[in-house]
Amino acid sequence: MPQGICIVVEHHDGRISPAFAELVSAAKGIGEATGTPVQAMIAAESSERIIDQIKSYPLDEIYAVDIGRDMAFHDDSLSTVYADMLSQIDPAGVLIAASEMGRSVFPRVAYRLKAGLTADCTEIAAAFQPDGSWYIRQTKPSFEAMAMVDLRCKPDVYPQMMTIREGVYESFSDTGDDGASVQEQGAGTAPKIFLLKIDPPMDSGIEVIDIVPRETAPGSIRGAEIVFGAGRGALEGDNFDLLRDVAKKIGAAVGGTRPLIDQDAIPFENQIGQTGSTIRPRILISFGASGAIQHTEGIKNTKLFIAVNTDADAPIFRLADYGAVMDMKPVLECMRDLLATDY
Repeated sequence: MPQGICIVVEHHDGRISPAFAELVSAAKGIGEATGTPVQAMIAAESSERIIDQIKSYPLDEIYAVDIGRDMAFHDDSLSTVYADMLSQIDPAGVLIAASEMGRSVFPRVAYRLKAGLTADCTEIAAAFQPDGSWYIRQTKPSFEAMAMVDLRCKPDVYPQMMTIREGVYESFSDTGDDGASVQEQGAGTAPKIFLLKIDPPMDSGIEVIDIVPRETAPGSIRGAEIVFGAGRGALEGDNFDLLRDVAKKIGAAVGGTRPLIDQDAIPFENQIGQTGSTIRPRILISFGASGAIQHTEGIKNTKLFIAVNTDADAPIFRLADYGAVMDMKPVLECMRDLLATDY
């Protein structure tokens, strides 16, 4: 069978996507379990700058193509580039960030390669068969996020391709606590670098009129150190206004469950859960959320998780480090008063 777990290196304006470090963690787990090399593939106008950003990660091989022109948003044309590269690399598996680019380009790539593609995975793992061969077990939410399902690609059809939700894997840091790179820490030899030659990409049927940088919405839960998570109970009375006031005072982002999206209390980007974002804050305080799996699947490895709910049997308490069985309003009022006190 083919060997190698190949990570697609997504990049914008010459900088790699933060999702790359998460995919390294996912690929490293498969590589260690199976003994297959961890690879990265880059398609760029000029790949040298991108290679410099990833070569200190624990990669065995880097495959790159210099396209010679900017192909941003030319997804139809770009898919031919990646398909040609993967035909040459011949990996067992391909890991792709479940970003706008990944979701647009790689279904086209899978079609060209006649390979399977699982979208929006929240977990992957190596699974072994009696003959010693292995495949990638892919887990994702299904049935409107009411169930988690395990999938595998058809036997003997390669590469096994999957997009992985951002935030579900902890980022693999390319530096240690002392600032030394993983290579300086003795994590292994530098990756082998291969510059591939491909046929010229087909002309794109997409015309890019203008590119406007996306503005990061204030109060985004992505990367926030402190997050207030709000459930349906936060919509009662003036609870939510109070919650937002306290969150603003301590610099916390406000996220929540689906009912808050439906009531336009928070933007869709701040929904926490299987159909929203997966977050890893340092502190998460949950107010009025019951703890349904659709919501809690979006909470990964929070260092301190505090839950406030009036229902002592709420599932959220099984996940929280600390819990308060009480109404959220007096808790928030107490926090507000403490913040107003001079010490």
